[in-house]
Amino acid sequence: MKRFTIALVLALFLALWTLPLHADDTDIYGGGSVAVEPNILIIFDTSGSMSTEDVPGEYYDPATTYTGTYTSDAVYQWTESRECVEYKTKKNNKHGGGGESSECKRYEVTRTWEIFADSADDLICSTVKDELVNDGTTTGAILGSDGGYECGGTSKTLYMGNWLNYDNSSTGEDRSRIEVAQEVITNLIQNTDGVRFGLMRFNSNGGDSDEHGGRVIKAIDSVSDDETYRQELITAVNSLTADGRTPLAETLAEAGLYFAGTSSWFNSNYNHYSDDILTSSSTYTSPMEYRCQKNYIIFMTDGEPSNDSHSYLQNQPYINGDTIGDYDQDGNSGDSTSDGSSDYLDDVAKYLYDNDCNPNLGSSGDSFETQNIITYTIGFQTDQQLLLDTAINGGGEYYVANSISGLSEAFESIISKIQEVNAVFVSPVVPVSRMNRTFAGDSLYVGFFKPQQSGRWAGNIKKYGLDDDGTILDATGMEATNSDGSIKDNARSYWSTEDDGADVMSGGVGGLLLDNSNRTMYTYLGTKGALTDASNAFSTSNADLTATLLGVSSDTEKTAIINDIIGSDSDWKMGDVLHSQPLVVHYDTNSDGTEDDSYIFVGTNGGVMHAFKDSDGSETWAFIPPLQLSRLQLLSDSDTSHDYFIDGAPVVYESDSQKILLFGERRGGYNYYALDITTPTVPIYQYKIGQTLLSSIDSDGDGTVDGADAYLGQSWATPTEHKIKTSASTYENVFLIAGGYDTNQDLETPVAADTVGRAVFTVDVTDGTVSALNLNAANLSGMNNCITDAMGFDNDNDTYTDRVYAGDLGGNIWALEDHNDADDTTIVTDGSWSGRKLFSDSAVDGVQRKIFYAPDVLAEKGEDMIFFGTGDRADPEETDVVNRIYAVRNNWAAAADFETLTENDLVDVTSDLIQLGTVDEQEAVEAQLDSSRGWYFELENPGEKIISSVVVYAGVLYFTTYTPESEDDSDSATDPCTSISGRGTARLYAVDYETGASVYDYSSETETNTEDEVITTYGKKDRCYDIGTSIPSSPVIAISGEAVLYIGVEGGIQTEDALEDLSLHRFYWRQAQ
Repeated sequence: MKRFTIALVLALFLALWTLPLHADDTDIYGGGSVAVEPNILIIFDTSGSMSTEDVPGEYYDPATTYTGTYTSDAVYQWTESRECVEYKTKKNNKHGGGGESSECKRYEVTRTWEIFADSADDLICSTVKDELVNDGTTTGAILGSDGGYECGGTSKTLYMGNWLNYDNSSTGEDRSRIEVAQEVITNLIQNTDGVRFGLMRFNSNGGDSDEHGGRVIKAIDSVSDDETYRQELITAVNSLTADGRTPLAETLAEAGLYFAGTSSWFNSNYNHYSDDILTSSSTYTSPMEYRCQKNYIIFMTDGEPSNDSHSYLQNQPYINGDTIGDYDQDGNSGDSTSDGSSDYLDDVAKYLYDNDCNPNLGSSGDSFETQNIITYTIGFQTDQQLLLDTAINGGGEYYVANSISGLSEAFESIISKIQEVNAVFVSPVVPVSRMNRTFAGDSLYVGFFKPQQSGRWAGNIKKYGLDDDGTILDATGMEATNSDGSIKDNARSYWSTEDDGADVMSGGVGGLLLDNSNRTMYTYLGTKGALTDASNAFSTSNADLTATLLGVSSDTEKTAIINDIIGSDSDWKMGDVLHSQPLVVHYDTNSDGTEDDSYIFVGTNGGVMHAFKDSDGSETWAFIPPLQLSRLQLLSDSDTSHDYFIDGAPVVYESDSQKILLFGERRGGYNYYALDITTPTVPIYQYKIGQTLLSSIDSDGDGTVDGADAYLGQSWATPTEHKIKTSASTYENVFLIAGGYDTNQDLETPVAADTVGRAVFTVDVTDGTVSALNLNAANLSGMNNCITDAMGFDNDNDTYTDRVYAGDLGGNIWALEDHNDADDTTIVTDGSWSGRKLFSDSAVDGVQRKIFYAPDVLAEKGEDMIFFGTGDRADPEETDVVNRIYAVRNNWAAAADFETLTENDLVDVTSDLIQLGTVDEQEAVEAQLDSSRGWYFELENPGEKIISSVVVYAGVLYFTTYTPESEDDSDSATDPCTSISGRGTARLYAVDYETGASVYDYSSETETNTEDEVITTYGKKDRCYDIGTSIPSSPVIAISGEAVLYIGVEGGIQTEDALEDLSLHRFYWRQAQ
């Protein structure tokens, strides 16, 4: 079984935005702020070749025109493309197989200079332009030509053609490489704050050419807090001499041992170290101080490896007990030549990047468990494939420098990128949080959001590939995630032209949207259904789109709002994908029976429903629902609270002749909107489902309409498409929808009975009229609480949905059935729906536990076995309620014999006696389970709650939980990575569906049975393990060769192989399209 531990999260955050007055799941993104300085070890090449005097010693002068092949006035950008030319061989696994893997073994990298602008005069962004003109090169956020070269977008490194001519020419008197490097690094250290620097050199120096590896000559320490140390470090840099060989891989491996705090490989004979580097036992003192600290190596060298093939690189156990060898499986491990050269350098870099190099770090909590090391490389007067491969494998970037200004620019660019990443993670925003995932064939689509203190959050959709083993791949065929589930910094999502990693505001559809200055945007003004009609244009030139409709009083304000939403002057155009999910719809455009094209639909809290073309990620159109028009001004007002708009997940009804898209607003409103997307480029407005839809219907035939009892709540439900009977001989295609959310539930103590959202109903997919199923508080006794999710299935395999389950926020489960058996002999499915309160969670102890998500259901022994959990999604920080996971059997007893089930009808398996009890206790529990109506167990961490869907697969019940961080968990005085306002713990549970017992070896902790004997088999602690922070998504299973679970957590995608036992019959499969 492949198991991953925890997603990488690197800081805590300051709540500078105003939190909403009501409780909400966005509350967890407030928090305390702490800046943890990153560790940076500079490896300085001290080989003999560094004494070579061939570096132009003159700095770049913008007033001088240098001769060369580049256009002096043009602005250039370095582009890099990677193409896989050889794939790795797939190892046999427990499912058999082998053969060629989808992971790349060897890349062919093409690097070119492309003209970004014909002249610096074209640049409108003054900050970038001024630095570029004065310094010849700069790194900053600037839009391309389509964005008018305005400030914003992704960060780019730009060069004047004149600077490139300078860097490739001989100007001024040549100086030695080591002299130039010392000057550049001295200036870097002198002018950089907010980091911790250390210095390392090669050991092949001082007359003994057989010395291997390298040594740390200045321990990593802060240059911000200690000016004395800064000067000592500068002195150490300037005392270096050039002599000896070039043991690149050995030195990088030794650097890893230093970071890890383990025994030295090559420095046991050095006795001049202080304890802050190496102790008398030849054990390093690790510079890693905190769990959330980032660690970097900048490796500058002027030559290829020599004296660099020590057997340790191949055979010696490394940091975590395994060996390095051909770690990247490129087939170029340790080919040694007469001068001792090798190809281990990129293997070492991959090891340091992929592994937790200090697994014991962090005593107060499980977050930030992975301490990996990112490696940047600089080829100084050399350009090597090995250095490029090393940077790729090490998660960093590769630079080539040929001059003093070129070397200075390389170091400054690296520090800029390090500080940029560090600033993201310690700034008052959350970098990447819960990610929604959608599967479509061999692709994975991930929705991102990034809170910002302005209240206007950024969003994105990125696409990745899946191989037959379920491994997530980037656009180049490289694994996109680290072993801990975090997205690699150098991963390149589909549609992106450069590595974008987990950066929300880089790559993906959002990156493409930045360069789209001619967006097609629609609304609906009530006269023409075709959104392409001019009357529906969301444009400043549409006279029908008045200031009044936008909720303002002047055309000036109207124009400002429209331009703001289009993103004419925005640094980022796409709103956050918070609760929505990307929906992929396939089209057979030439009617040949095959899928020729696909489109991605997703709603955002930027106010729009987007349609993106899957083939290239471009936006085809965007739609703003009419009732959201007057709310758009909230996005640009001075209130820094986060506002909601199109926050519901879209769904689609598909037939041979029609496709209908339906989506809700969740906390953004009370409506659902339907668009005909049969022709994806020509959307047509179909209908709206509003709050009063059910109120005018006399559903029980008593002569009185249902009225206010049938009002719908906020549109939190994700509709599902079904086919149901409307009579014994007729049917309709419908959307099944739950009643929605009542904001009464935001109160600390909600009123016992809600007033809206107490319904489960269906509508005809074509026109939105209410269909056969309409059960609500007006016609079903006891339906007192709102319902936010429902599921339905076909029980008797006749293609018609005839059973529906839903939970409400009062802790009740409702069972609904189209089951007419008035004569007790003949069962007829004819649209005669009835319902009952199957289970009441609060009936025993009076505590209201909320059920936000519909159950999952299995056929078991002629009954329905339903699985669901409790927890307040709208108030994840709540800690008073002890929540549960339930498995309840429904035998659909006749009405005369039925009584609502409670916990008294179930077996409490919290203590897991089925695994930890004595033989007698185990037998007793088994007997209880056989005779009861199900089981449950308590979630025992304070405040732990189930606030996403559960899923049963192959006899295993999978679900995720969220536990808020409490003051008892916090020790921020000694561990700044911990805060009482942190974003809590995400866990994955996997238990036997019949007993609640553990099925995986998830825990390494010792566990004892009821007789205090240490057990060697699975126990209670093996039910779950920590997978990260923040609110996790529900587990989603994709089957592509083998079954794999994917779970979105903060900063990454957790992956888990699912057990294989397909003997169960599942009624319902909750998987995204």
